[in-house]
This record gives sequence, C-alpha cells and structure tokens, in this order.
Amino acid sequence: MAATNPVQPDVLADIESHTPESLHPILEAAFTYRKQLITAVCIILAVTVAYAGYKAYSAKAEASAQARLGEIMVTSTGADRLAKLDALLGDVTDSVRPAVTLEAAQTAMSLGDYAKAGGYWESLVGMTQGEMQFVARMGRAKAMALAGKGAEALKEMKELVGTASAAYTVPVYRQLALAAEAAGDKAEALAAYKKLDGEDIGDKPYVEYKISQLESN
Repeated sequence: MAATNPVQPDVLADIESHTPESLHPILEAAFTYRKQLITAVCIILAVTVAYAGYKAYSAKAEASAQARLGEIMVTSTGADRLAKLDALLGDVTDSVRPAVTLEAAQTAMSLGDYAKAGGYWESLVGMTQGEMQFVARMGRAKAMALAGKGAEALKEMKELVGTASAAYTVPVYRQLALAAEAAGDKAEALAAYKKLDGEDIGDKPYVEYKISQLESN
C-alpha cells in the first residue's frame, strides 16, 4: 500500500515553488506558528465584537438616560423634580451625568436649598473642564454666598475673575459683587459694581444705585 504523504508539506512546497526565495522563511514561519496566529486572530475578533457590543450598549444606555432626563424636566417641578434627578444620578451613564447634575444644582438653587445645591455644583466641578467647569465654579460660589459663606464665595470669585473670558465679564463681576457684599467687603463690592457700570448692561440704574449706596456708607 503506497504511503500517503501529509497534505501540509505538499501545500507548503507548492506555495514555495511560486514564491520568491527571500519570502520562504516567512512562509515557513507562518505554517509553523499557524495555531498561534489563528488564536491571535480569534482573540482580536472576539475583542472587536465585544467592543462593538459595548459601544451599542453604551449608546442605548445614553439614549435611555437622556430620555429619562427629558421626561423628568417636562413632567415634574420643585422638590419632586429634585428627588427624581437625584435618583437618576445613581443610574446614569457618565456621558449624561454632568447634564443631570447641572439640572439638579439649578433645581436645588430654585428651591433655596443652597447647601444641597453647593454639593451638586461641587460634583459638577469635578466631572467637567473648560467653560462648563467655569460655570460650575460660578454656581458653587453663588450657592456659598446665598448660604452665608460670603468669604469662601469671594475667594472663589476672585480666582475666577482672573481667568474669565470677555464673554463672562458681566456675569463674573455681578457674582463678585454679590459675594463681596455677602462677605462684608464693601471696597471689593464697590470696585465690582464700578466695573459693571462701564459695561453695556440693561440694569445700569440699579448698578449706579449700588455704587451710590456703597460710597455713602
């Protein structure tokens, strides 16, 4: 009975006969380590599929969280809204968390719960950067001022004044004036109102009144 040669060497020999001599070592390595290569490819495919699945799940979770946030904003107000937003924060994707936290902070401010609002603003500062972080720090300062922590609010606003863009000149100096008055720093408040008086604002009579009041005391 004639001996049967394994298929693999014949295949390799046939490929090698049609391949430049310089590539033979590469082909031999490919056949030698074919199991490892196949395993590696399978792992890559598995990771790719898993990542695609994760991305699809994340997109679905984000869309769901956004829909829930929208529903809360449309169907609830006041303390009920805050309670629902607070519950949503415990079950929301990281991409939507800043938006939920911002709404919670603003709702708490409207309810006069400045201590709780300050906590939300603090969280928002930690999860954002750039312009959004700047806004969160202003919110935190306002909450502190209204909660009777004028000195802390003034310290925060002094730092923000030095980094504010031209677009934020008016709101920053308004907030600085509020913080300075809360801290009892009349000189700082007066300087802030004078800065506002030089801007194009709609309530200039009020600002002029504040300047007159502070200068007379």
